Amino acid sequence: FKINMDSSQTIILKNIESYIKEKHKSENIADFEIKINQIDGMTNKNYQIIYYNKNDKSKIYEVLYRKYGDILDLCEHDKEIHIINYLSNKKEGPNILYTSSNYRIEEFVKDSKQIPLELRYDKNILEQIINILSNYPFISNIYKYSLNSQFKSELYFNNNIKNEKSYIFPTLFDIYEKLFVKAKEKYEIFNTKFDEYFSKNNSLLDENIKKMKSKFDFYMNDYKNIFINLFPKKGIFILCHNDCHRWNFLYKESDKKLIIIDHEYSCYALPGLDLSNYFNENSFYFYENGNYEFKKGEINTEFYYEQYQKYINLFIELNKNWTSKEENKEFVDLIKTKEYYLNLHSITNIFWFLFCVINLNFDDDIINKTGHYFEYGYDRLTYAELVKK
Repeated sequence: FKINMDSSQTIILKNIESYIKEKHKSENIADFEIKINQIDGMTNKNYQIIYYNKNDKSKIYEVLYRKYGDILDLCEHDKEIHIINYLSNKKEGPNILYTSSNYRIEEFVKDSKQIPLELRYDKNILEQIINILSNYPFISNIYKYSLNSQFKSELYFNNNIKNEKSYIFPTLFDIYEKLFVKAKEKYEIFNTKFDEYFSKNNSLLDENIKKMKSKFDFYMNDYKNIFINLFPKKGIFILCHNDCHRWNFLYKESDKKLIIIDHEYSCYALPGLDLSNYFNENSFYFYENGNYEFKKGEINTEFYYEQYQKYINLFIELNKNWTSKEENKEFVDLIKTKEYYLNLHSITNIFWFLFCVINLNFDDDIINKTGHYFEYGYDRLTYAELVKK
């Protein structure tokens, strides 16, 4: 085996060997030479696996090995695979080749890369994104929800739609509650280190850090009320990707087509949530040299709303067996409004603020200035407040 990775991760080789033996039963495993390259990933660890014929060096197969990250308690991977298989049949997602409880092997999409920065607002790219996202309601159903006085969501099925889909996904509220538990634990650790350090080095606590920390405290102390109150008290939920940004689309150079990947956080959420987060994320720049920048001046809510109208009109048309019913008119009217759409920007930014809190590291973010989650979390909140003005 030829290995371009940390040799301590021999379990990956064993899994790949088992897969090869199953896939190529008639061939001798000793005839293969394997090359493994690690690929960037935020949640999962991803590896490009290429295996060759040892004798003539011809490439036999190329796959992606995806080792699930430490959010297994947030994800139901059987449901994630259900989504991927649906999209794969429409040529909008990769093919799943093998699944396990903590990893899977899938098609490696050749000649592809993340949506290039310069193409993120390209007309063809945006049309494809809107078309791909319009498929999600067909994977599950349209649900109505209501929030009671305790901010508990009650999801119920509209009996006027024939329920032919057996998969029931978590709601955005379910995922937020799990994330918040993790975020609260991590923030307590961060707070302890923050207080200990600056009690001894008070002269180093500048006004900017004070301002940022104060905003973190405000949101963490009243997160549930702030987050839930952004939602309409009555509305509709559809299946959403829930982590939609240009890094989760593969752009194929050969035919200029997109494939969407990484459905770990998929859930029932508000229509348009994915498109709003795609635009949100385009204002946050993570450079290859490790630098980070929030380009607030690039935010263009008028343009975003124009694109949202294209999406929501397509949603209404494709689901007219539901949207055309008089009993659902108030929900359809709601999702057409600009106020509803701008609220989606606040919801997604405040939701992903929790991810920043979970990844806070006091030494990296505050002392060494090598981490960006403190700054990124603050900017997420700033963006959320900006679109509410």
